[in-house]
Amino acid sequence: AYQAMRLAVWLVFAAWRGAWAEEKNETTAPALVLARKYIGREAIVVEGKGLVLRYEVVNVGDSAAVDVSVEDAIDLEWFEVIEGEASARIGELAPQGRYGYNVTVTPKIAGDVEVDRAVVHYTANGQSKRMISSSPGRLHVTSAGAYLRATSYYLKEWLPFSPFPPP
Repeated sequence: AYQAMRLAVWLVFAAWRGAWAEEKNETTAPALVLARKYIGREAIVVEGKGLVLRYEVVNVGDSAAVDVSVEDAIDLEWFEVIEGEASARIGELAPQGRYGYNVTVTPKIAGDVEVDRAVVHYTANGQSKRMISSSPGRLHVTSAGAYLRATSYYLKEWLPFSPFPPP
């Protein structure tokens, strides 16, 4: 009796879920692409040290986004591109699909710099759309000398005392 009741409840739930899924498919949401541009786990941005910019593009809609492309311009006065391309051509992004890539840059100058946002272009249901990504915002680039002073083990300063044994 318990098994039959459990089977009946499961069948009713499955039928309800199937009806809900059919109803949901009739009103599919168009593609909606969101983008994020951020910096990895680097806590300190240092002049001359590699920095990874991460790009993540997500389609949160219920239909595919086509002709998806990311355009970004890295300020070459402040950064040198070491690896990767800031702009990307994705093509089609499936519903609930995700695409990510990295660009490694090296800061050339110490100081404060504003990192620009990337622009995503795509087509949804025959309409051309444009979306602006999030941004890492203002970055403080620490000079290589200041970083070395803050993180060194002071070996050069303690080296003259090495011949003397501790008391």
